[in-house]
Amino acid sequence: MPEFYNPSNGHKVVVINWKVFLGAFLFGPIFFLCVGEIGHALANFAVGLFLWSFFLGWIVWIGYAVVSPKIVSEKWLKRGYKKE
Repeated sequence: MPEFYNPSNGHKVVVINWKVFLGAFLFGPIFFLCVGEIGHALANFAVGLFLWSFFLGWIVWIGYAVVSPKIVSEKWLKRGYKKE
């Protein structure tokens, strides 16, 4: 459960990995839109849409769910937050 803080204003954010995993697994691209990762939402949707035509879309959802905690953590680091 990584914690991030913004050194300029002291704001803290806690990323709860299992909740991020569950959100990405259950809601896919909608989850990434909600957390502000528009590029990942579009990629998840586009690749998933293509693979669902071969009944393999579940691979994208599972794959993105596995890497989603890292994606969300990287988002906070890119915004200038520091890891505690």
